[in-house]
Amino acid sequence: MLPALVALRVVASWIIVWGSALAAAAQESAVPGADALRSPDEKVRLQAIDTLGHAGPDAKGAVAKLVEQMTDKSPAVRAHAAHALEMIGPAASDAAAALVKAIGDPDAHVRRMAITALERIHPDPRVVVAALGKALKDNKDPAVRVAALDALTNAGEAAVAVLGKALADPETRYWAALALGELGATAQGAVDALVSSLKDERPEVRREVLIALARIGPEAAAAVPAIVALLSDADPSVRHGAAFALGRMGPAAASATDALRRAAKNSDELLRTVSAWALAHIDPKDQAAREEAIPLLTAALKNQNPRVQSMALRGLVDLHPQPAELVPLLSDLVARGDPALVPEALGALGSLGDAAAPALIAALKRPEARGGAATLIARLGSPAKAAVPGLIEALADRDAEVRREVLFALASIGPDAAAAAPAIVGHLQDPEVRIRATAAYALGCIGPAAKAAIPPLRKELTSAELLSRVA
Repeated sequence: MLPALVALRVVASWIIVWGSALAAAAQESAVPGADALRSPDEKVRLQAIDTLGHAGPDAKGAVAKLVEQMTDKSPAVRAHAAHALEMIGPAASDAAAALVKAIGDPDAHVRRMAITALERIHPDPRVVVAALGKALKDNKDPAVRVAALDALTNAGEAAVAVLGKALADPETRYWAALALGELGATAQGAVDALVSSLKDERPEVRREVLIALARIGPEAAAAVPAIVALLSDADPSVRHGAAFALGRMGPAAASATDALRRAAKNSDELLRTVSAWALAHIDPKDQAAREEAIPLLTAALKNQNPRVQSMALRGLVDLHPQPAELVPLLSDLVARGDPALVPEALGALGSLGDAAAPALIAALKRPEARGGAATLIARLGSPAKAAVPGLIEALADRDAEVRREVLFALASIGPDAAAAAPAIVGHLQDPEVRIRATAAYALGCIGPAAKAAIPPLRKELTSAELLSRVA
């Protein structure tokens, strides 16, 4: 009886093995284009590869065949195969090893495609980070380095050790610092390596390392002594980066206050500005530092250097002064119309709630600020009803996107925007269908006070545009 059972088990195991093989073969043959991968004609193979890629996860059965194409003598075939695997996505996880190997391909395009495919497939980060670290040395194609940086930052904590080692190599130090900065506090394990990198003779490297330490924040406190030394660096951007990094560390950088006080009296205005902010940020309870920083930052808003203005603006907002102090300053920045600062000033106003309404209403008069101001007024809703006259005027703006944001603002104000109804009705004839639809929506939000709009709205029910009919 025992030999018979053994024989049955052997037969059963062979059935399972052969059944699996037949199922895989059936799955592969069911995928359109798989057979054409064997064609001697490169164009036919490329078309077949692309067909499989467009099939997405449904082409999982062809992954092994696509991996074979990764060794083709044609760089185009290899690159298309990598892209197809990317489009198949996580279902192509069995291709991870082949794609990791392709990061070292002689062709730059293949290298890029392999990296982006790995990002989409998302294998265990430990499988890919070493190869990605080597890709940071790619001197032939900057796009390969950028792709490797993106992939390493997406790998998170698993990439920290590799990036820490990359800091030791002058050739990859800058790129490693850039990636570690993107990881933020997750990169705290690389602090010692970053401190060592502050000795690099290239100012752009020192600056990037300082930014990485700033983004790690309080967890990089061990770097404070080395950063303090760079407050007197020969390169201005390094000095500014040092003060910024100390400020980002907050109370953990308390030992740097004396050095920052000296820096706050430097002839370099941007360094003075950043140092004043840093002092107030290191000790939020130090009222004297705060009272000293706010006037200095306020004065810096009028500096001719846009970088000084931008830093002063961010520093002021970060210190959370009273809205009564901040709103006039932000309103003045918007009124000056500097393209680089208007969006930042509007963003800061948007964080102040109802207190910002007068400044936003004033901003409606400026073409470069009108759309952003209308968007922020829409967030305020009915409390911004004083903006209605300004919004009615803004409906005449030539930019369709601005008109649409203005209509949304009036819709948000609702019944209190009844005075705008006649002007809104006029926009039911706007050449842009999105404007016509938004106008109808705004009239509906105003409600009974807009009943004079009923005849033109009935006419819109016959519009050829579905969006307009629905609205």
